[in-house]
Amino acid sequence: MKTKLSLAVTLALFSAGMLSGCSDDKDPTAAATQQEAPKNLTAPMLKYIPADSPYFMASHEAMPEQEAFELYQRMQPASGFESDLDELRDMLHEIDDEVLHSLMSFLVAVGEEFIGVETLSDVHALGLKMSPQTAFYGLGILPVLRMELQDEDAFRETLQRILTKSDISLDTATTDGTEYWVLSQDGPIKAIMAIIDQQLLISVVPQDADDVLLAHVLGKALPDSNIGDTGALAEIEQRHGFTPYGAGQIYTARLLNELSTPSHAGTQALMTAVDAEPLDLSACQADIERITSRFPGLVLGMREYNLNRVEMNLILATDKDIVSDLRALAVQVPGLGSTEGIASFGLGLNLPVLMQTIQKYAQEVRQNPFSCDELQNLNSVWNEINVAINNPVTAMIGPTLSGLKARIDSLTMKGGEPTGTGILTFASQNPLALLSTAGSFAPDLLSLGLEPGGEAKKVESMMLPPDTPELYAAMSDTAIVLGAGISNPATLQAELEAPAKERDLLLHGHLRGELYHALADLMDQMPDNDMTEFDIDMLRQYGDIYENIEYWLRVDDAGVEMSLSLDLE
Repeated sequence: MKTKLSLAVTLALFSAGMLSGCSDDKDPTAAATQQEAPKNLTAPMLKYIPADSPYFMASHEAMPEQEAFELYQRMQPASGFESDLDELRDMLHEIDDEVLHSLMSFLVAVGEEFIGVETLSDVHALGLKMSPQTAFYGLGILPVLRMELQDEDAFRETLQRILTKSDISLDTATTDGTEYWVLSQDGPIKAIMAIIDQQLLISVVPQDADDVLLAHVLGKALPDSNIGDTGALAEIEQRHGFTPYGAGQIYTARLLNELSTPSHAGTQALMTAVDAEPLDLSACQADIERITSRFPGLVLGMREYNLNRVEMNLILATDKDIVSDLRALAVQVPGLGSTEGIASFGLGLNLPVLMQTIQKYAQEVRQNPFSCDELQNLNSVWNEINVAINNPVTAMIGPTLSGLKARIDSLTMKGGEPTGTGILTFASQNPLALLSTAGSFAPDLLSLGLEPGGEAKKVESMMLPPDTPELYAAMSDTAIVLGAGISNPATLQAELEAPAKERDLLLHGHLRGELYHALADLMDQMPDNDMTEFDIDMLRQYGDIYENIEYWLRVDDAGVEMSLSLDLE
């Protein structure tokens, strides 16, 4: 049972560092906060991360703890935590499986530790920090996670209470005088946890790991050179405009090299433990270098992290040629990137250029195919993509449709059915040709007599459902808009003329808090729905928490950026 529970125990203990009560109590004072949470510019975690680590995620500084506590409180529904805990307690009586019952008991015990937590001092009393400095990195491929604690003795007491309540016992082991917990014992590898130097450490090591390897894992032996020495983390933050509260990278070349020619004792020990042979890439070296030069890695971080806004960014790094090709795909869709309305979704993609780009790369692969057996699928994949994109539908729509945006302005209940208002925009380099193509599916559009710069026209069609809001259409030199329940020509014209937020935006969407309230009202009026009163209330609470949520895909100087932002009320 302990083996199956170990990883869940580990994850729950780590996430517990961010749990707190939902009170609006802002204790302690600002002066006390300044004393208890000074910015740590020395970044002590960095000394553990080898300069040549294949992957890492770490922080240079920690957000002031009172700010982190207030941010957490602002992002939590008022009743969500205790309600979830009640549900877990109810589930305990229905679980017959011993392992699952113990896991639920553990989660309940964790939750009960935080029921009375209402201030930052309460968090500290558990031995936890609200904004700990953290680091996740590889000793070769061997993973290590570190998290700063407020008080290791208090955390040990918290951990022991949780384990006692959930009737779970963990075995211990010792290396060079340092005790650690063994979270799993079956199989060739084991998960371990230790509390050392005011830090919680979690890792995975071979069952027979020797003292030398454990010294590196536990941080008793430090790497000859670390990312603090090389400035690798600072360079990532500066290049991408990330905050110092957490950033990192996965290096494709380092990872593949370590798997094919293990150089770190951590990689060697893990591969030996699981009887894994190094990848034989001797015949693939040219192919590997070809891939890693074009896709150097994955970068992640946050450009904003404060009481009002959180923005998380993930960048697939590519070479300059791919960046240039991706930028050529982006087209200007009116209003793409704006946050008008209660929700929107849009994308801009030059289909003819996309087809040409795929043909270009497919031809490159045909002329210079990947040679080693392990990469033969890449040769066929490009062929399949090329065939899929070159079809009659794409050929028909591609030259006329270059992007679209759907905007919802309102959602209401009418006659027992949900209805709403909004605008649908079709971007086109040739809107008259697009209108002709659309007329093949909706002949009534052709009879409207739309023309660039002309008046908005009402769409009359027997094909529309009887309760459909009135539809109006208008056209410019670059787009066609359809307004559902919007008859004001000025509103439609404004959408036609709205600029795109930026040139290299490929996809963008947003959800405002008003959308959650509108959905809650709809669900409350629907005669048949599976949502409980609690679920509907949670929607309203999310509407009160989030002013706006945005997500987007854009071409960055370094590659393709995927981002999510949260604006708080």
